[in-house]
Amino acid sequence: MHKIVELSPTEYKDYKLEYEYQTKYFHHLSIKMKKDVKMTIKRKRFVKKQEKKFTDFLFQNYIEQPQAFGIFEKKKLIAVIEGSLESWNNRYRIWNFLVDKKYRRDGYGKSLFQHMVGVAKELKARALVLECQSCNDPAIQFYLDRGMHFIGFDTMSYTNNDIGQKEVRLEMGMRLD
Repeated sequence: MHKIVELSPTEYKDYKLEYEYQTKYFHHLSIKMKKDVKMTIKRKRFVKKQEKKFTDFLFQNYIEQPQAFGIFEKKKLIAVIEGSLESWNNRYRIWNFLVDKKYRRDGYGKSLFQHMVGVAKELKARALVLECQSCNDPAIQFYLDRGMHFIGFDTMSYTNNDIGQKEVRLEMGMRLD
């Protein structure tokens, strides 16, 4: 078991998270409208492996009472998860979740995710939810393995051409009650 530490909002406010992953697959969203609306999500292979990078920050002002937890190797933060209870609908949202590239597949992500499920249950949240890009296949597979499923999508979250760019905002979730 890895030692999980709660991170202080004052000490870690605006702590920079540099996300980086490689993916061979994306989850293609198709919406067809005739008499009825038909939506499908199919896992497809990219022509060549994609590398994705983006940055986020902990304890942002738009998050309602955020909580963050981390795992350290010596004094280096190597894995972090941040979430908060959405009071208006009683769901616990994971906002940030990152394991340093060198420490992936060593169980740190599983430990942090299970910890967050416990935090959400303690707060009596009815569900655990998060956002994931449709091209982040490694993360999607991880979440599916943890019992999450697709609960929605936003085809214009990142740009006005998310479907064409193969990067649609997928919402994933799991019931906790």
